[in-house]
Order: sequence, then structure tokens, then C-alpha cells
Amino acid sequence: MFNLAFLFSKLSLQTEFSLWFIPLCFLVGAAFTYLLYSKKTPWSKSTNRILTGFRFVLITLICFLLLGPLLNQINFFDEKPIVVLAVDDSASIPDAYDSTSFPAIKAQIETIATQLERSGVDVKVRGTEKYYDNVSDITFSQQATNLHSLLKGIRQDFEQQNLAGTILISDGIHNYGSSPQFLTLNYPVFSLGIGDTIPSRDLSIKRINYNKVVYQGNQFPLVVDIYNNGYVGEDVRVEVRKKGTLVTSQSLNIKGDQQVNSFEFILDTETLGVETYSISIVPKDGESSVVNNTRRAFIETVDSKQKVLIAAAAPHPDVKALKSLIESKDGTEVQVYLEGITADIPEGPFDLAIMHQLPGITDLPVWLNNLINQTNTWYITGAGSLNSINSKNPVISYQNFGQSDLVGANLNPNFELFSVDESLLNRAIDYPPLRAPYGEFTLKNNANIYLYQKIGSVETNRPLLSIYNGDERKSAVLSGSGIWKWKLQESGFYETPDLFNELFGKLIQYLATKDDKRNFRVNTTAESYFESESVEFISEVYNELFERVYDYNIDLHLTNSENETVEYNYVNSPSENFKINGLKPGVYNYTASTRLAGQLESISGTFAVQKLALEDVDLTANFQLLRNISNNSGGQFFSITESEQAIDALEALNPKPLVRSNERLSPIINNTWLLVLLILLLSTEWFMRKYHGSY
Repeated sequence: MFNLAFLFSKLSLQTEFSLWFIPLCFLVGAAFTYLLYSKKTPWSKSTNRILTGFRFVLITLICFLLLGPLLNQINFFDEKPIVVLAVDDSASIPDAYDSTSFPAIKAQIETIATQLERSGVDVKVRGTEKYYDNVSDITFSQQATNLHSLLKGIRQDFEQQNLAGTILISDGIHNYGSSPQFLTLNYPVFSLGIGDTIPSRDLSIKRINYNKVVYQGNQFPLVVDIYNNGYVGEDVRVEVRKKGTLVTSQSLNIKGDQQVNSFEFILDTETLGVETYSISIVPKDGESSVVNNTRRAFIETVDSKQKVLIAAAAPHPDVKALKSLIESKDGTEVQVYLEGITADIPEGPFDLAIMHQLPGITDLPVWLNNLINQTNTWYITGAGSLNSINSKNPVISYQNFGQSDLVGANLNPNFELFSVDESLLNRAIDYPPLRAPYGEFTLKNNANIYLYQKIGSVETNRPLLSIYNGDERKSAVLSGSGIWKWKLQESGFYETPDLFNELFGKLIQYLATKDDKRNFRVNTTAESYFESESVEFISEVYNELFERVYDYNIDLHLTNSENETVEYNYVNSPSENFKINGLKPGVYNYTASTRLAGQLESISGTFAVQKLALEDVDLTANFQLLRNISNNSGGQFFSITESEQAIDALEALNPKPLVRSNERLSPIINNTWLLVLLILLLSTEWFMRKYHGSY
């Protein structure tokens, strides 16, 4: 039905000044015209009246324009009801059909879109990730289905618009994100189920569990979960290959239908960098699909673990507390040397040496003396003689008076080398005091105070634990000993010594980590990406003062597993990292280079891109999920063969167009016709005066 709202608009006039100035415009126009045309003229009275009218309109109009008039125009129009045709464009849709029957499904979806358009609604076609101009543009290649994000996105995109409802065409296989069936929607969803709800005979790799980072020389587990449907009591073989070569394999007699069976492999680490392992189920007769029989694992092998040495003057509970803490951390090894007891020299090299009440009065062994001059150190002084420790450590110097204090710990609120969980700090109230040396102290270099001493409840500025980050090595000094009491007390009160682990675990990690002093660094934000993600490079360039600088040209060479190289060039920016999209699954080596102070600097690395193959795991349609979505939103569920009934149910809601308005405020002086009118008035008046013998 034709709506007259399209023909009407509302106009109103506004000015920057009071409307009382408008009569003044007429008065100025009349006065100016009277002065000009009240005198005797060489033309007739009728001509004079015409010229008077032209001049009056011209002057009045110019005065009116000086008021800055604005034209407020409100146009009314009808907004059609909107229906979103939401199509599950994931790869599981075509995989459920053979190559001859799926084109008919796609043609049927196009027919649904045509029927909706004929019903007088505005049809929007949307996939799981984006909108399409036409159904024919849908590729059905998405490797994950997030129906929650799809339906929530429609709700947000058409908020406060005339959304009548959504027709959702899907197989109900939801494998990514939150469950969609409990999502609160403000529009009805009419679901059309496609696919096969009867499970076919199939074996698939449901998931692979492994550590993404392993240490060279270690073995690591790789667990493969196999989902079985229809092969109960049969032997299934799983193979693990690297670069096409068989590494290992296992066979297992499958127990239970529609259940998960696990295979565990123990593999050896070899080459540093990212390696690709291909895990495959040897196909069985009668499998509906072998696409889901193969998955790949990308594992990064890194250099040997961090090694920490605890050297102590004598057996002490502190040593055991620190040893158990270090051993609980992945990627860290610890060895203990007790002076006068340990016969063999610990095998290094070490990233950190913890010196418990060493050096003492006697000299250190030559190998240990050389070690602390070459590696990072942490001195735990105790309350005894500090002369030897003073001379060795670069952090603090004590003038001890042979006395000691019982002190607690108070975290420095301005400490910035690393963060500590503040929610745990209240546990320190229950910590028993440590025996610390009493005397005057002097901080060497530019040391950072980690913990201050606290005498009873009084906070002091005396350092308890101080850290110095030198140009070549890091060092820390704990003025006192007995931290084992902190761990014991906290474990008794809170079951787990989380604050103890936080305080000293992060300290050990910081001290044992070597600082990267290179002036040029390029790293990826992750070791592994899915093919739908952007690979992001963090580029850092530093000048001779080790200040970060920008706008340097960086050449990046990217080489895939087929030894094909692609070159990129970009400029490092303070606001945005360089990103590469569309890389195919595989392992990539990269080399980045730039010129810094006239010299070529380069760096290399490795990352992996893997396929997000969630759609290959399970091809059995889940119509019950679609029913729940429709029922909770006020819609209905139909099969794809009942598409006309779904359209009828949508039309039964009797969606109506909404009358909306569009308001536009614009200066009148911007209108071209007004300029034409002024020129016409001036030129006509001038021509008539000239014609009748005047100027």
C-alpha cells in the first residue's frame, strides 16, 4: 500500500538572531528603495514601480541573509521490516552432502532469499563472520561455528531498527564460543535444519594434548583422543610422522561406541625451533570421511633449561625451601653445593648462583669464586660476618656492629622491576621475623629495594632485600636468613605458601633471566597461529644509548616449509605492529634486518600456522540445539524442506513498516537557487535601467 509519508516533509526557518530582526529587513529594504526611486526618472511610472519592486526584494533579501537564516527540513520515509537470513557458512555444511546434492541445497537457500524479498521485507544475508551481498557469494569454508556470536551480532547490528526476525539455516554443529541456546534475544529465530542427524561410521581425531614448548634433550608426551562411531571391537592404528617420516605408531582395540579412546606417545626433542608432527588415523573401510583423520601438532623446542646453583656454608632449612620452590618451576633445574660436604663440583654453566651465608671467613673454592664473577648472584647473608660478602656483591655494603635485629618484611610500593600479586600481601602480617644484621648500610650503584625491614609494626627505610641490574650481571642481597619460617607459617595458615612462592619465585626468575642487550629485535606475539589470525611482529630498534627509536626500514624474509620465500618491507611504528594475513598452515622461518648506525643488523626466528579444523571433528547435525534456540527466542524450528512454512510463520507476525524521519539543518545561503535569484534581480534591474536611458 502506498504511503503518503514519502511525499511530505516539514520545513521550518531559524535564524541566529531574534525573529524581530526580520521586519527590520523589510524596513531597510523599503527605505533604501524609497531613496533611490522617489526622485523624478526618465521612464514611466509603471516601469518605476517594477524597478522599485526589484530593488526592494533585493535589499530585503540581502539583509535577511545577513541574519544567518537556517532551513530545518524534516523528511518522512517508511522503513521496511528487516529479516536477516543467517546462513551457517562453515565447512561442515558441504561435507555432509556429496558433490551432486549440495548445489541443490545452495539453490534452495537462494530461493528462500528471493521469496523473502517478494514478501516486502528488507533481506540481509549474513554468515558466521560477515554479511554477504548475495547468497551466491557464500563460500561455506569457515573452520569453526560460533552461533552465539552470530545471533548476538545480529542483535547488536540491528538495535533500534525494524528487525522482524531471523531465519537461521544451520546444521546445529556449534563448536566455538559460548552456548547459543540460552542467549537472550529481542527478535524471533526461525531455524531451518540441514544436514544428517544420523551418525555415520567414522573415526576422527577429537583433540591433541601436548606442551607447545619443550626443552632440548627432554622427552615429552603427546596424547591423541580418538572419537569412534561404529568401529567397536576393531583395531585402530595411529601414526606420528615428521617431515613424512614415520616416528612412531600405536594400535588399540576400540572399546565402546561413540566414545573417546586415548593414545599416548612419548617423543624425543631434537632440532631447536618449531617442528611439525603429523598425527593420522589409518583409514578403516566404510568411513564416511577421512578428512578428520589427520591433525598436526606444532611444538617449539627451546634451548636447555635455566640452571640454578644453591651454594651454602652448611645444611639449612632455607636451602630446602628454595630448592623445592625452584624444582616446582618448569624449565628450571637446581643443584646444591654444601661447603665441606659436597665432594663433586656441580656441573654448570649456571644462570644464577644463590650464596647462602657464603662467602664466610674462609676463601671460596676457585671454581665457585670464578662462577660468581661470571654469572648472576643472590646473597643470603645471615647475621654473621659480612666482610667477605660486602666485597663480593655489587648491591649493598654493611658496617656490622656484631649485633642483630628481628625484622619483618614490607614490600616497597615503588618497586617496578616486576609485579607482585597485591591480594597476597596481607599474608606477610603472619610471617615470623628474620634474624638480620644490625649496623650502617650503603647502597652501591643504583640498587632497587624490593623489601624493607619492619621492626615490630614500625616500617623503616632499611633494606631487607635489594636488587641491582648491572650492565653485564644481576645481583641481589637478602640481609638475613630464616625465610623457611615464612613458608612453613604460611602453609600452616593458608595450606599453600602462595606469597612465599610469589616473592621468591619471581625474584629467582628475574635474576636467572639474561637481559637481551641487542639493539635490534623482532619477535612474533605467539609461537603458533590459526590460519584465520594475523601473524603479528613486534619490532624493537634501540640507539647507542639504548633508547627506543622508530621509523626505521625493516626488511622481512618469510620462508615456508617448501623453501619458498616472500619478502616484506615495513617501518617500525610506536603505535602499531606489522601484521601478515592469509598465511597457509605450516612452519615458517623469518629473517628481519635493518641498518643501524651504518651497520646491517639481522635476527631470525620461527613460528607456525595451523588449521582451525573444528568442522572436521563431528559431521552429525544437532537439530535439538536449533529447536532450543528457536523456542527460547519465540520462533519455531523447521527442516530445510519446510522452508515455505518458516516464511509463512514469519509473515504471520505481520511485520509493519515504520515511519521514520530524517532531520536536516542547513544555511539558506548555501542554496544555489538563492544566488541565481540575486543575480537575476540585479541583472534585470540593471538591464531595464540601461534600456530606458539611465544607469
